[in-house]
Amino acid sequence: MKTDDEIKRLAAPAPTHGEDEATPQSDEQRDLDDLCERWVRWQATRRLFGPPPTMGSVLGQLTGTRTRPLRQGGPDAACSAEMSALHVAYTCQPDALDKRVFDLYYVHRVTPVKTAAAALEISRKHFYTVLGDFRKRLHTAAQAILADEQDKLRCMQHARDLRTTLGE
Repeated sequence: MKTDDEIKRLAAPAPTHGEDEATPQSDEQRDLDDLCERWVRWQATRRLFGPPPTMGSVLGQLTGTRTRPLRQGGPDAACSAEMSALHVAYTCQPDALDKRVFDLYYVHRVTPVKTAAAALEISRKHFYTVLGDFRKRLHTAAQAILADEQDKLRCMQHARDLRTTLGE
């Protein structure tokens, strides 16, 4: 027969510390998480950069009559140099564990994370470590791309100013 103390111990809730506890994020990691969330929304709008259709389908053009009115205007996709640089940095990353972790977390929204980590044969804690490291590397690469493009823009403006000065 079990004593009252033993029964209370067995019926007590599990400790809340350990691997299952969410690890606190630094301000930098929260900012990078926000940036990645914005990138996911932004890259979903990339298909919206085409001109709006003028006349339904080819078959609709042949009949000469319209069966339904076309929507005017259309969605307004954001045009961001920061998001473009992040997208280029993302597409240039090799297809490795860290990119798969990023895709599972941000693009595919897999939940629970513990199941996704188990499918990749890593721990939940390692999943978040790999994700954080990938976000940092992605942001660093995006900043390098953005700086490189800014340098190219300055060179172009300098060359244009030089041509204008010499042409006068």
